[in-house]
Amino acid sequence: MTTTSPPPTTMPDIERRIRQAIAPSQLRQWLTLNPTRAYRDIILDWLGIGLGLAIAAQFQTLWSYAIAILIIGNRQYALFILAHDAIHGALHPNRRLNDSLARWLVYGPMFMALEDARRNHLQHHRHMGTPADPDRYLHTFEGKNSPFAFLLYCSGLATFGKTVLKVTPFGLMTSRRLPTPTSNTGATPPQNPLKDYVKQRLPVLIWQPLLIWLFWLSPLPIWAYLLLWVFPIYALVFVPDEIRAFCDHGVLRHPASSGDSLRLVSFRPPLWEAAMFAPHHMHYHAEHHLWPAIPHYKLHLAHGAVRDRREITVRPSYLGFLWRVVRSLPLTDKTAVISGN
Repeated sequence: MTTTSPPPTTMPDIERRIRQAIAPSQLRQWLTLNPTRAYRDIILDWLGIGLGLAIAAQFQTLWSYAIAILIIGNRQYALFILAHDAIHGALHPNRRLNDSLARWLVYGPMFMALEDARRNHLQHHRHMGTPADPDRYLHTFEGKNSPFAFLLYCSGLATFGKTVLKVTPFGLMTSRRLPTPTSNTGATPPQNPLKDYVKQRLPVLIWQPLLIWLFWLSPLPIWAYLLLWVFPIYALVFVPDEIRAFCDHGVLRHPASSGDSLRLVSFRPPLWEAAMFAPHHMHYHAEHHLWPAIPHYKLHLAHGAVRDRREITVRPSYLGFLWRVVRSLPLTDKTAVISGN
């Protein structure tokens, strides 16, 4: 008589079981980086930003500004997703180039720092599906268990301060889960957070005066820097990313702990939804969590191998899931039974 082991119930065990089912030769194929692809993706995204600025400068009308904001913001978000690959060393095989590309061609222009983004995001990967996840407030229904509260969350206003703080040295100092030198994070509190903040944001301090100067030289009014560069970072990078972060791990379960074994989620959205919420294949999110070092252009290979596993939820639409959430709120214990995932 043979016995089978019970299915894993914690996220680390679930991820471990799925990874063990993939042949090492197949995984090596998925993990191989193409350095040319990194340059191509970055150049095309910046060309898209240039196109948006050219449209605004050429016509300088309300509609041209609106079109420019949509194009610029979407390509800023695409660059942000490429920098997410860089966090995991999946942008370029040369680690120094990998970090430099993200630091100088993505994070600097968008007021961000690679080091703090990496620190926070790797903690998310390590602790996803547990109370120790620094991004857990994005995935659960705490603070958004009503239609109004959820729509406020989707506006970005409810989480802007907390999300920005956690990706600074100050966020590390004020965290309730402040790591110690003996913790398994390997991180220690910064001794001089202001000095670290300035040092890590040297690309920001160089890029922002340069951008203001370029706007001043252009046919555009100087205030276009705020309208066409700063505003899209909030409206079309920060807000869609907060929404995507919820969708990629949100489960219609209450309390939150009852859904922690179900937070491996991928989407197969229409192309326009993917462009809006998950450029550069970010919709293959369960696969990314299983193998963070896979570059975005090979995640579809991993998806083909694991999409039918019961541990992974595949949803067809971001907006469809959001509408389902709004109709289900507020969640109760009974809602979880009726609504499932």
